[in-house]
Amino acid sequence: MVGKKKIVACGQEYVLLDMLADDLVFRAKVVYLILSKDTEEALELLSQRYNVVKPKLKVGMPKRYSKNPACYVGKNRMIHVSCREILGNPHVILHEFYHHLRNVTDAQGGIEKYADKFAANYLQAYRKITSET
Repeated sequence: MVGKKKIVACGQEYVLLDMLADDLVFRAKVVYLILSKDTEEALELLSQRYNVVKPKLKVGMPKRYSKNPACYVGKNRMIHVSCREILGNPHVILHEFYHHLRNVTDAQGGIEKYADKFAANYLQAYRKITSET
C-alpha cells in the first residue's frame, strides 16, 4: 500500500511539473512577443489566458500622466505608452496589463508592487527559458 501511494504521489508530481513547464513556456513566449514588438499578439494571449477582454493600446499619454512611460486608464480599458519604443518593453507592458487585469476582474486597485511582481515573474520565465537553450 505504501508503494501505491508513492507511485500516485509521483504521478501527481509529474503532472504538476508538466503544468509548470507549460506555464513557464507561455510566460517566456509573451515576453518574446513584446520584445519583438508584437505587443498586440502578446496582449491577446494574456487576455485569453486570464479570460478577460483585451485592453486597447495607444501611443500617447493622457495629460495628467505625461511624465510616466506608460499608464492604464480603466474607464476606457486602455494602456497608454509615451512612445513607440515602450511597446517593446516587457516590464512596462506587463505591469500595465496587471492593472487592466485587476480592473476588469473587479479587484481593488492594482498595487504597484504587485504589478511589478507580475511583470518580474514573466521576465524571470523568459530568462530561464533562454538560458537553457
